[in-house]
Amino acid sequence: MPQEFFAAYINLDRAPGRRLFMERQLGAAGIEAERIAAVDRSAPGFTPRGGLKVQRDDVLIEMNWDGRPYVTGEEACLQSHVVALKRFLESGAPHAVIFEDDAELAPDFLAVVEAALARRELWDAVKLEGNRKKGGRAALTVAPLTGPYRLVASMNPAAGTAAYLFSRAGAERVLARLEGVFEPYDNFLATLWRHDLRLLDCAPFPARQGIAESSRSDTRARRQRSAAEAFTRWHRHVRADFIGRNLRRWPAQLRHYLKLAKGLTIAPWARAWPAPPAPAPTVTSPPG
Repeated sequence: MPQEFFAAYINLDRAPGRRLFMERQLGAAGIEAERIAAVDRSAPGFTPRGGLKVQRDDVLIEMNWDGRPYVTGEEACLQSHVVALKRFLESGAPHAVIFEDDAELAPDFLAVVEAALARRELWDAVKLEGNRKKGGRAALTVAPLTGPYRLVASMNPAAGTAAYLFSRAGAERVLARLEGVFEPYDNFLATLWRHDLRLLDCAPFPARQGIAESSRSDTRARRQRSAAEAFTRWHRHVRADFIGRNLRRWPAQLRHYLKLAKGLTIAPWARAWPAPPAPAPTVTSPPG
C-alpha cells in the first residue's frame, strides 16, 4: 500500500552519523522519508529572523517573554522546522510526520501513525514524542488507537519535537503564527492558547530521543543579573509557566475536547520497548 503521508527528517550536513541512525530507524519502520538539511547556526550564511544579532556568546535575546534567553541554536532549530513544514505543504500530501534526527521509533510506530490518521477529524497535530518524566500527566482521554496507545488531550503538553504528526491546516496555522516568535519551537507548540491548534498527544509516546548528545552545543557564560532583571525574569516565569499553563492552556484544551472526552486520566508518558534482536550468526558448513 502506498504511504499516505509525507515524511521528513531534519539533519545537519555535519552530522552524517545521525543521518545513518535515522535511515536505519525509518527503514526498520517501513517509512519513506525525505531528508531536510537543517539550518546550521555555525554556517557562514546563517541569519536570525527579525533582524536579531548576537548579543554575546550565542545569545540573541537576553530575556524573552517567558524570562529565558533565546540562543542561536534555538533559532536554527525553529528555522529548520519551518523548512520542513513548508516542504510538507509543497508536497501536496494531506498529512506529514516530521522527525528530528535523534528519533528512536518503537517497533509498532507505523501502526500507531496509521491509527492516528484514521482519527484525523480529531486533531490538527499529534505529538508522537516528548520529554519523559516519572509517572504520567493529567489528560482527557479522546480516542483509542492500537494496542496500549490512546489519543489524549494533555493538560500539560510535553516539550520535545523529535516526532510529530501534522495536518495541512495545522501546519499552515503554525507557520502563520511563527513570525515574531523567538523561543524554542517545542515551547511554542506547548502554548496552546497562542496558536489554537487541536493538539493531541499519543499516550504512551511511540518515539523517544535515541541519541543522548544534542547536536546543538550552545556556549554561553552565566550572566550576572541586577535585582531588577532578576525580578523581571521571575515575574515572566510566573506569568508564562503558572498563569499560562493553568489559566490559558487548560481552557484551550477543554474548549476543543471536553465534549469529546471519555474522562480524565493520568496518561503515561512513554513505555519501554525492547531493542531489536541481534542477527543470528551465519553458520557455514565445512567443505567436504
